[in-house]
Amino acid sequence: MDLNIITTNESHIQQIIDIYGYYVLNTSITFEVEIPEYNEFKNRVDTIQEKYPFLSALIDNKVVGYAYAAPLKTRKAYEYSCETTIYLDYNYKEKSIGKALYTRLFEYLKKQNIVNLYACITESNKESIIFHEKFGFQKTAHFHKCGFKHNKWHDVMWFEKIISDHSSTPKPFINFNNIKP
Repeated sequence: MDLNIITTNESHIQQIIDIYGYYVLNTSITFEVEIPEYNEFKNRVDTIQEKYPFLSALIDNKVVGYAYAAPLKTRKAYEYSCETTIYLDYNYKEKSIGKALYTRLFEYLKKQNIVNLYACITESNKESIIFHEKFGFQKTAHFHKCGFKHNKWHDVMWFEKIISDHSSTPKPFINFNNIKP
């Protein structure tokens, strides 16, 4: 298995939608209830890539997973914090793809001078909870029955990981487009 992790480009978008669509239709991992259309999803990728990494994992030029960072909040004081997201093709789990994606994503985020990472996880998504805990994320919040999908109420939890020092004056935020390979 030759895994290649690169910055997502337009040729990956439909494959990413196909990966995400499985989770939209079959799980409560995402609270989205309809698969986004191509142009909507492309706009999401383009917006994220204005400042942050959106990465694709490829095996033999097939997208088998993706991960990205997005602003936690839009106000200036939050610029050192971001939310991370990862999805894997359900046929490619347990192959260390998620580990490789998050490792590369976190390398870029450190170069951007990001300090705090956050992940929002549905309580029933035990695999993701274990995965994030292995990466050093710790549970910081629990929201009860805040999402209703597939005729059931779902809790969500927020996890946090600190990847840099909280110095009194952080280094300036660096746009991903100024550091990407």
